[in-house]
Amino acid sequence: MLFISKTPFVFFSYSVIIELVDDHFEGSLRRPFNWKSLAALSRVSVNVSKELMLCYLIKPSTMTDKEMESPECMKRIKVQEVILSRWVSSRERSDQDEL
Repeated sequence: MLFISKTPFVFFSYSVIIELVDDHFEGSLRRPFNWKSLAALSRVSVNVSKELMLCYLIKPSTMTDKEMESPECMKRIKVQEVILSRWVSSRERSDQDEL
């Protein structure tokens, strides 16, 4: 579930980055990552009480650009999500104290 609805408003629980890749996880990334940029994105997400989700849309290598123009292509695209979380020692200690 991408959102939690405890109020009349809907608040999403994730900051989402979406990348289109082929079935070998190759493709031109819109936003190339390194450890520093991932740490920064994770920290920003935590500061706004969200988790960082990387969402990969995996298209078959055999799918043509022409096929991608139609919504029918969604039937062949797979989704792989990765949720990144940052270990925060003070938060972990307080969680352990509650146990």
